[in-house]
Amino acid sequence: MGKHTLKIEYDYDFKLIGISSHEKDYRICWALNNILELDLTKSDPLEIKSKKQNTPSFFSLFSFEDADEFMEYFVISNFSENKLFDSKSNTLFGKSATESQSTEIGILIPEQKQMNYFFVIRGEITKKDIKEMIRKIKTLDFILTAVLVDVADLKSKVNLIF
Repeated sequence: MGKHTLKIEYDYDFKLIGISSHEKDYRICWALNNILELDLTKSDPLEIKSKKQNTPSFFSLFSFEDADEFMEYFVISNFSENKLFDSKSNTLFGKSATESQSTEIGILIPEQKQMNYFFVIRGEITKKDIKEMIRKIKTLDFILTAVLVDVADLKSKVNLIF
């Protein structure tokens, strides 16, 4: 009997805005809620485990579904920080847990390392509306930049399917 493989083709029918800022995720979402009249709320983190990592990476996720307009909005952090502990040296006279702590950082979209957050928009939206959103986002004091990212050009775009 022959070997059969299933090839899955994902549909990347969403718009992606990259946001660069040094602010915390909750502050970004609060500002987006105010300026874009959304209601982004904290969701369970997005969990991704690559072949190179020992433990999965967790990316903070905020979401809002506008049922009236058939739209979904998400803000995802591009950087994850997972803390690992070295349990061998946690003795009375050995190193403390904080001294032996190491950090493993995962990146959601490695091609866009300069972006701290991604604003994902699912649903029917015009280019004019996207440009207006980007213009409004750029008016915020703590936003360094906001740009439309072409999803088709990303190698790791499968990480944005959730």
